[in-house]
Amino acid sequence: MCEHCAGGCAQRTDHRRGKVTRRLAGDDPQVNEEWNCDKGRWAFTYATRPDRLTRPLVRDGESRALEFASWPEAVDVAARGLAAARGRVGVLVGGRLTYEDAYAYAKFARVALGTNDVDARARAHSDEEAAFLAAHVAGAPIGVDFTALEKAPAVLLAGIEPEDESPSMFLRLRKGARGNGVRVYSVAPHASLGLTKTSGRLVRAVPGDEGRVLNALESEEPEAAEALRQEGAVIVAGERLAAVPGALTAAADLADRTGARLVWVPRRAGERGAVDAGALPGLLPGGRPVTDPAARAEVARVWNVGSLPQAPGRDTARIIAAAAAGELDALLIAGVELDDLPDPETARAALARVPFIVSLELRASDVTDRADVVLPVAAVAEKSGTFVNWEGRHRPFGDALKVPGALSDLRVLGAVADAMDVHLGLPDSATAYRELLELGLWTGERPDGPSVRPEPVPDAGPGHAVLSTWRQLLGTGRMEDGEPFLAGTARAPRAYLSKATADEVGVPDGGALRVTGTRGSVTVPVVVTDIADRVVWLPANAHGCDVPRDLGGGAGETVILATATATDSGRQQ
Repeated sequence: MCEHCAGGCAQRTDHRRGKVTRRLAGDDPQVNEEWNCDKGRWAFTYATRPDRLTRPLVRDGESRALEFASWPEAVDVAARGLAAARGRVGVLVGGRLTYEDAYAYAKFARVALGTNDVDARARAHSDEEAAFLAAHVAGAPIGVDFTALEKAPAVLLAGIEPEDESPSMFLRLRKGARGNGVRVYSVAPHASLGLTKTSGRLVRAVPGDEGRVLNALESEEPEAAEALRQEGAVIVAGERLAAVPGALTAAADLADRTGARLVWVPRRAGERGAVDAGALPGLLPGGRPVTDPAARAEVARVWNVGSLPQAPGRDTARIIAAAAAGELDALLIAGVELDDLPDPETARAALARVPFIVSLELRASDVTDRADVVLPVAAVAEKSGTFVNWEGRHRPFGDALKVPGALSDLRVLGAVADAMDVHLGLPDSATAYRELLELGLWTGERPDGPSVRPEPVPDAGPGHAVLSTWRQLLGTGRMEDGEPFLAGTARAPRAYLSKATADEVGVPDGGALRVTGTRGSVTVPVVVTDIADRVVWLPANAHGCDVPRDLGGGAGETVILATATATDSGRQQ
């Protein structure tokens, strides 16, 4: 099963002498048919990079250096530190975990640490998104699937570029557009190459204005609104809408007004499973609200504990803020890359203030540098488990490689819990999956969805622009590095500007543009295209243009544009 996005594509993994040698698409008519993308096929060597962690590390109390330790020693140090901080611990688990591993973190946080401060969203997120997930996603059965997209009369995309962020979805949309006449609409600042390939139509929206555009669709884009009223029409809300106040509310309201089906599509393979597994501060497994006494009682009964924490926990941003304020005594972090967060520098400063950090990860990272205990975990090919794709479909897989000593997150957490004299009762992924089935889906009252109004988008003045950006399929991700030939097929970084904006700045088509944000600048070639005036699009994760790292912020931020000088060309500041 592919671990690179939320599509859940079936794959065959070939291996020899303990190493993966190639991957091929699996035959699954319901999901990826007989196809997979280049990233899924070729980006598999990340687990064999020189920085792979294979032995536990513990920070020496005197020298403060990380030193190799035995598993019993490292587990004991982790257990003592986390037990001492019980109730003042945050758990950050990223979005790459299997369904079972995410469930183990959700259970460990509540049972062993006594907190709901657990979040799997290592990206931009919001209270509005949390309410949206609780009302429309968590514990919901499959409502929209690949076939529904392929046969829908109309599909409206908002906050997602499928060709980059969900390739199997993109191919189904293109197939549907060519064979079934599916009309594709995209709420975005410009018509992407992927939208053009699906013969789609642009519903123009400046970054940050998506909520207002969705609310005004009937009056401003009556054709698109009418298409959504047809039976089987679908609204696809991408995870990027979480960063736009009012956008997820507007997407849900538009679905109610038109009768279109609504589906949420995250980018990472483990995000949907983490939602269902309860790895969110306001949700327990199966979509149960933390604040509902009956929901807590159901989970406590299966977990064989007397009670569970009642107050909604802190999300990723609040956990980091609490760490920065000295309000946390420990952090448990699993596979989180700090550069994936909206403000990596703030996160680094926050981690520096936490007295005790336990990190479960595959490869050395910025978190390793700050951790007191590092516990290595197995790669996807080295363990069994399940991913839950964006449809809500469970995608089980077995361990392709039998690697002695390679332990899943679930098994490592179980060892730490045992050392704390708190027993999770999850010896393997099969047991965790059975326990999730026993819990089942929440049948009680669902929380109300979000009710957030869009915020006005500030006008960018002369020499400025509103930033539009998303992560391309191939870029700087750590699960694809070490593959130079794959990286060689990635699109070179470039900036998209309208002719009016390019003329205003004084940069010609093909010329070099310097874009400056709160943290620094990047210099990239310009492509003049049909994009909203005073909007600039940049790739979020290209080599030579990493927006969060190089500029700071993200989509919707105001940046400064200028013609690059000779000394700027090819240089980042």
